[in-house]
Amino acid sequence: MRDLSKQFSDKILRAILKQLGDTFHDEHNGYSTRERYDNGYCDIIDDVVKYFGVNDLDWEEYGFFFKLIELNPDYENDDIIIKLPKLGLYDVFYDVEERQWIASTYRHRIYSYDQGMISDQIFHDENFDVFDGREVNTEVRDSERVDDTLVEIIKVEM
Repeated sequence: MRDLSKQFSDKILRAILKQLGDTFHDEHNGYSTRERYDNGYCDIIDDVVKYFGVNDLDWEEYGFFFKLIELNPDYENDDIIIKLPKLGLYDVFYDVEERQWIASTYRHRIYSYDQGMISDQIFHDENFDVFDGREVNTEVRDSERVDDTLVEIIKVEM
């Protein structure tokens, strides 16, 4: 991950903003915050910034250019200083509901006079409960996501 806020001069940022603004206007009738990461927006950024030596952007790096556009609606006015986005760190919490098919092995220590008698003891003892043993192995054999919900996003203070 690169911090792109230190990579470009004010003049280069204005040139990038101009090209992005023109391209978004031509291809999407303007830029919309509701469509970030959709409708080819990342492709537009890729096409513009490659001329400035930036390739292989990560998701947060696309975010730099989206936020740059949002912070600088008056980028064509040379009297206004370009505002730079600040990279932050966030904790993201998701609730996930899923069904799991689990295979578990439980160990029981059972007194007996003969190993061959143990299975008879277990099947005839109405108080025997497999879950009273110690779980020694668990394997999720399959799972199915039922639902997921973005719960909260919290900025991490650094």
